[in-house]
Amino acid sequence: MELPSEQLIEMLGHPYSPRNVQALLQSFGVKRMPTPNSYFNDDIIWSVKSSIRIDIYRPSKINDITGLKYTNQDEWIIGAIHFLAPGSDDRIKAPFPGYLLKGITMSSTPDESIMAYGQPELDEECDWPGFSGRILAWRKPGINIVIEYADSEIDSVMRSYTVCLIGCIGAWRDDNPEVFAP
Repeated sequence: MELPSEQLIEMLGHPYSPRNVQALLQSFGVKRMPTPNSYFNDDIIWSVKSSIRIDIYRPSKINDITGLKYTNQDEWIIGAIHFLAPGSDDRIKAPFPGYLLKGITMSSTPDESIMAYGQPELDEECDWPGFSGRILAWRKPGINIVIEYADSEIDSVMRSYTVCLIGCIGAWRDDNPEVFAP
């Protein structure tokens, strides 16, 4: 039987359905998922209870940033799913409680992630205002995986595990094409 995270990840590139997502997250105590309410061509759907953020897009926007060819202008397409831990956003108070792809969890170390997914296409140390840490990224057929680790006094702590159609961490097809473009 597939894990809720695996089933949710399989929804990438498909229309966003609040009922279907809620059904997958029910085991985490999620009783309702919001509907999109943006006037723009993108929206963010939060499930703070399960520490998940879903980025959804209208076809025109997702086609522009990914190079894909969606046609039904009335749909919202799931472009990215973020499994989060405290430190990723002020709203998140607990890490995503389930297993992720290949059995890693939000407490997995960078080395465990590399063992699960192989050598990353991007492995970078970062220093930004308010954050220092490491970003690992893998490009797989039809999906990208990006894991962000924050430095702590003893080791690295996972802040986010993101899966997306093309180009997580803002590296869409124009930003870093050798890693993220189709």
